[in-house]
Amino acid sequence: MDEIELDLVSELGASSEGSPQILTLYIPSVDRYGKNSFDQEMWVKEAGVLLSAIGGGVTINPPSKGGWKSPTGEIIWEDTIILYSYVDGESLAKNIKNLKKFLHRLGREANQGEVACQFDGVFYKITEYDQGV
Repeated sequence: MDEIELDLVSELGASSEGSPQILTLYIPSVDRYGKNSFDQEMWVKEAGVLLSAIGGGVTINPPSKGGWKSPTGEIIWEDTIILYSYVDGESLAKNIKNLKKFLHRLGREANQGEVACQFDGVFYKITEYDQGV
């Protein structure tokens, strides 16, 4: 099949070319022990503000049922909220310290065994949190 080339900026009347890079954050609903010990909505709002600062906007999906394996081998079920924004590298670079600060604080204050973000198709896991970053 032949490829068709389209100038979507012109064809759609878009104001500029979009970014193909997506930054995704995952906000858990339970702590490392499966307990609802923190305010998920507060973290979602804070993540939304951060992603809007980086990408100019944010999409917040409804909770997704998921699970992870605890150190004892038990599956811990939770309702994770996934947020994402289309970003450009320059804006991400300018905000990388704020992103790190948010992720490490989420890990510490929400008592997580692991927090994660995804950028440009790569999933990054953080298991050790800087103090007071």
